[in-house]
Amino acid sequence: MNILMTAMQPGGGILTFFRYIYSHPAFEGFTFTLLAPDEGLSDYLSEFLPNGRITVTAADSSPIKFLKQARSLSQNPDFDLVHSHGFSAGVLTEFAMAGVRRIHLMTAHDVFNRVQFQGFKGHLKHRIMAAAFQRMDAIHTVTEDAKANLIEFFPDVASVHIVGILHGVDTEYFRDGKAEPLKESLGLARETPLIGFFGRFMGQKGFRLVVQALKRIRDEQMLPVVPHVATFGWGGFIREDYAYLEELGLKDYFHQMPQANNMAGALKGVDLVAMPSRWEACGLLAMEALAAGAPIVGSACVGLREVLDGTPAQQVAVGNYGALADALVAEIENLDQRRGAFLAYQDEAVERFAIDRPAQALAELYRQLGPRAF
Repeated sequence: MNILMTAMQPGGGILTFFRYIYSHPAFEGFTFTLLAPDEGLSDYLSEFLPNGRITVTAADSSPIKFLKQARSLSQNPDFDLVHSHGFSAGVLTEFAMAGVRRIHLMTAHDVFNRVQFQGFKGHLKHRIMAAAFQRMDAIHTVTEDAKANLIEFFPDVASVHIVGILHGVDTEYFRDGKAEPLKESLGLARETPLIGFFGRFMGQKGFRLVVQALKRIRDEQMLPVVPHVATFGWGGFIREDYAYLEELGLKDYFHQMPQANNMAGALKGVDLVAMPSRWEACGLLAMEALAAGAPIVGSACVGLREVLDGTPAQQVAVGNYGALADALVAEIENLDQRRGAFLAYQDEAVERFAIDRPAQALAELYRQLGPRAF
C-alpha cells in the first residue's frame, strides 16, 4: 500500500509516533511519502526506521504553500490513502483535496480545551475545523479519552468515523534497561529522595506544580530530607522556569540533566516520576515509566488517566500542587513498598502498552480504508 502522509509540525508526540509505529514489522510492504518541514526530520527517520519506508518531501512552513503542495501530491493516482498527522495538517490537507477523490484519515495527536475556541476568532476556528472533520473519511485518536474529547467539542462529527487506538511504546526496552547512577552523578546522598520530571518546560506539562509542591514539602517540613528534582525536558520556558526557582530559593534542589540517551536508565535512576500534566492526548511517559517498573505520580487529566487507571499509580487533581505534594510525600515515605507494587505490575504494563497492538491496529485500519473505491 502506498500512502501520502502530511504533517505541519512534526515534533514531540508526532515524531515519537513515527518512530514507534512505522518502525514496526506490521508496515512491511507499505511505502510512505511524508509532506512535512524537513528540519532534521529525514535524519531522524533514517536513524530509527527501515531504509526507504518513509520518504520526506520538504514542505513550506507557509499554510497556503503547504496546502498547494498537499493538493498537488494528493492528485497522484499512485496513492491509496492520505493520512494527515495533527489538526493543522488535517484541516489543510482536507481542504487541499477539495474535488480530489482520495480517502483521508487524520490522526489527532492532541486534545481540545475551551480556551482555544473563545471569542470571534476561536468561534471561526471551531467552525472551520468542524467543516474539515465532517468531510474526513476517518479520524484516529491515540486514546479513547481523546476520542471522547473530540466528540465533546465536535458532536456533529459521526462517532463511527472516529477510531480510538491506545498508543504504545517499546516496552521491552524500558523493562530491560539498567538504572543510571543519577544520585551519584549529582553528588546526592543515598537517602536523598530524587524525583524525575521528564516533561518539556511548558504549562501543559505542569512543571511549576512540581516547584510549588516541593516548596510546600520544604516549608512545612513534610519529610526529614527535602527531595531533589532531576529535570530532563528541554525547550519551552526552561530559562524562565529556572529563574522562577531562583526567586523561590529552590534552585539548589533542581538539577537540569543532559539530554537522556538512556531513557530507561534515567527512569530507573530516580526514586519516582512526577507527571502533573494538565492534559495529554496519550501519556506516553507514564507507559514508559510503568514498563520500567518506576513509581509514578500523575494527574487525572484527559489522556493520562486512561493510562494510569488500573495501575498502582496515584492520580491527583489537575492543577492541585497541594495534592501533588501529599502524593509525593506518601510515595517517598513508603518507597520500598511502592517500588514493590510497581515492579509487581511491570509485566502487565509491558504487555498492555506494547507497540505491537497499536501498530497492527493502524495497519489494519489502513487496509479497511484503502480498498474503498469512488
